[in-house]
Amino acid sequence: MLEFILLLQQRYRLVCSQSGSQIAAGQMQTRLDQLLLAEAFIRKGQLLAAEPGLPLQIAVIGPTQAGKSSLVNVLLNSQCAGVSPLAGYTVHPQGFCHGLTTTDCRSLQRYFGRFQQLTTAQLTRNRFDAYSLTENATHSPVLPPCVLWDSPDFDSIDAANYREGVLRTIALADIIILVVSKEKYSDQLVWDAMAALESLHQPTLICLNKLAEGSEAVLIRSLQEKWQQTRSDTLPDIVPLYYQKQTGLLGLPEQGQQLLQSITKTTARNKHSRFEQELLQKHWAGWLEPVFAEHQALQHWQDMIEQTLEQALA
Repeated sequence: MLEFILLLQQRYRLVCSQSGSQIAAGQMQTRLDQLLLAEAFIRKGQLLAAEPGLPLQIAVIGPTQAGKSSLVNVLLNSQCAGVSPLAGYTVHPQGFCHGLTTTDCRSLQRYFGRFQQLTTAQLTRNRFDAYSLTENATHSPVLPPCVLWDSPDFDSIDAANYREGVLRTIALADIIILVVSKEKYSDQLVWDAMAALESLHQPTLICLNKLAEGSEAVLIRSLQEKWQQTRSDTLPDIVPLYYQKQTGLLGLPEQGQQLLQSITKTTARNKHSRFEQELLQKHWAGWLEPVFAEHQALQHWQDMIEQTLEQALA
């Protein structure tokens, strides 16, 4: 199955590069993204089969400037993740080993394939097929031993350049932490992404960032409505985040700490094969639509040739 998915990817890339219609190219790119996600999810299944003791993987995802890297630092109780006010600052998957060594995580290179593992200092904006792993030197009271991933955004102007790294990180995750701000929580790209992840059945925690005191009730209610319009599964817990006035730093409330500790116990790796099949079945007809159309066009062409020959010989 993986080989067939890779072949479909190759064909979709070729069509995307040659399509003259923006609408057609957009549809093809959406399907290519689905194929990339499916490939990565299948590879995770292979990794779990080979490494049953794979450390827990937690991915922090979200749109640009939502505060993903800041939350990663809060969760790690360190300043490992680079933070910048500039959009699209993080462009590579960056994993932080908490309570683990990078040796404990060496099997991740098999999962990432052609993506090369580098140090954070070696990452460059001239190359996107890379990721980093860093050992977190401090202890976090809210995290179990795990790899916490700071992922690139999926909505900035340059996001198309590093989309594959985002998809690989998301598919690897046992747990998703979605970070959105009061300015970004309703963006359609956020909900397009969350709709695409439903078949992966990843336990999810939503962090609503950059809130003003007293505004959370209205925003949380709106966020709940967006989830219910987009997905059919149960609404995840929502944690409001505030900056502490004394320190100017992001703070994770006790409620959020408790929810994070409880959600780490809800992973279902033993159901991964079933979730793979569900993901493939969801998109199979759409992926093969151009293939069927090409076969029908070929058959129509052959019928026309046969009809013309019959008329010429009559």
